[in-house]
Amino acid sequence: MHALALLAALVALAGPPDRPPSPDEQRLFDEGTRALASGDAAAAEKAWQAGYALGHDPAFLVHIGEAQEKAGAPTQAAATYRRYLQQVPDASDRAEIEQRLARLTPAAPAPASGPTPAAESPGEFGAAAPGMAGAPPPAAPAITVPAAAPPPGTLPRTDAEPPPGASEEGSGWNHYNVTAVVATALTVALLGTAGFYAAAAGSNKDNIDRLVLFHDPATGAPLPYSSVAAQYGQAMADGRRDDRNAKVALVGAAATAAVATLFYILDAALTHEPPAATGLATVGGWAWRW
Repeated sequence: MHALALLAALVALAGPPDRPPSPDEQRLFDEGTRALASGDAAAAEKAWQAGYALGHDPAFLVHIGEAQEKAGAPTQAAATYRRYLQQVPDASDRAEIEQRLARLTPAAPAPASGPTPAAESPGEFGAAAPGMAGAPPPAAPAITVPAAAPPPGTLPRTDAEPPPGASEEGSGWNHYNVTAVVATALTVALLGTAGFYAAAAGSNKDNIDRLVLFHDPATGAPLPYSSVAAQYGQAMADGRRDDRNAKVALVGAAATAAVATLFYILDAALTHEPPAATGLATVGGWAWRW
């Protein structure tokens, strides 16, 4: 009994240390991730095998098994997953890896007659565990379970595909600069409107001046007041309306110009690249929401 306890302690001490990956391991891990994302499972397996050879980090084994699955080698993938469970018996993702093994391992055919004695009676140390000799393989799951994260202290998991909306976040547009551009466009339109009404008001003023002198606006010939009274009243009304519209447009242009200036300042002061951090550090990132 003492010898068995000593052997178990030596096996536990021989396991991989809880340490961060080395630069070479991280480089090979990222290289394999990019290869798998591009559809080259063989290159991904090669990179991860090289990374595992450097420090024997068991996190590589999970990814090597995934690459072997995608490469169409279920037997090799199952062996790699079993190796991972042997090296990390208390892994947090053990249940998920066992489900993968169940999916990759074909179910044993039913016996012709009578139950198998080894399946009915436990051995000397209790019932046989799944994967051991004499134990029936677990049933295949009904659904595909997504890959779980490796145990703490190992390499981070990287998704094969970029998250939705990643390309939009890097486009450079946000609520601040979009609002500022729209306000600028409105300012230009209102200034043009104000100029139009100001020109119309000036034209009415010229007509009024000629009518006051009782001259025909077309020929310049003198006219009696009775013949120009209606035209004079209309020209005065049109002039007041155009002058009012020009002033309203100018006020609107000033307001939209102020809004554009404010949002340009907010865009320069508040928008920035969020910090590249994980965990609680990401709480420091702040983003505007309408």
